[in-house]
Amino acid sequence: MELDDAILRALTISTENKMVFPQSKNKWTNDAAVVDMLRPCRNEDDYTLICELFRKMNENIVDDARCYDLLCKMALAIKRNETEGEHTALCVMRTKNDNEADGSQAIINELKMPLALTVDFKYGHSTVCFEEIHRLYNKGYRHFIVVDDFMGSGKTVEARYNHFQNLHLEGATISFYFLAGMAKGISYCKNRDIPVYCGQIMHKGISGHYQKEDWLKRIWSMRYMESQLGRESGETKLKDNSWGYGHAEALYCRQFGNIPNSVFPIFWWNRNLDGTKRQSVFTRVQDGY
Repeated sequence: MELDDAILRALTISTENKMVFPQSKNKWTNDAAVVDMLRPCRNEDDYTLICELFRKMNENIVDDARCYDLLCKMALAIKRNETEGEHTALCVMRTKNDNEADGSQAIINELKMPLALTVDFKYGHSTVCFEEIHRLYNKGYRHFIVVDDFMGSGKTVEARYNHFQNLHLEGATISFYFLAGMAKGISYCKNRDIPVYCGQIMHKGISGHYQKEDWLKRIWSMRYMESQLGRESGETKLKDNSWGYGHAEALYCRQFGNIPNSVFPIFWWNRNLDGTKRQSVFTRVQDGY
């Protein structure tokens, strides 16, 4: 099969940082990551699907300028919706059981300037761990604003919300703010009366973009291609990330950032079916992977 010029441009990869740039290469087949991305394809339908999804992935990459715009939008939403003052705290999604820093810690730091300069929002404290909420409540804090870069299925948000509810903190409120998120995840949370905000809303990469007959055809195509990937990598199971964690079908990444596990693993999984190392076009860094 031959790629047209548009696909060639979409499949341009920087081997230094594994991010996509809008210029073509003379020999795309020299890029091991692109070759490994396409290797599971058995026919033209598989091939076309990967190229379609990869184009959408390119469109959803958030560069520094777009990120700052989304941070400013988030700050405006916080100013509009939240109670400000010394009894308000910014919180992260990360828990004490997480062994690594995550995107929410970066976002909470990057959000400080838009909150101060763009909307002049005053708050009393920011956390480095979600469980600090209980300690902060005992110190007089009553309003907790949780921030992160991306929401997929909404299941993690639900877990944090339920944890908060189970603390039975009288008079306390909590809300969740994300740079970007999946429409299905937003609906999932709102149907459970969980207050969420997402600056950039995306639909599922396959089931959110095609009619049912075409959707089923493409889902089975992706299922086959995922079957050609390694069953596990370290302690991480492929089955737990099929079509993206929580079946999110996400197509999103921050430029030079850690790709969310909500994205189709065909783009970031690092093992072939035979257990050999697989070059991925995007990089996922997490504990136990």
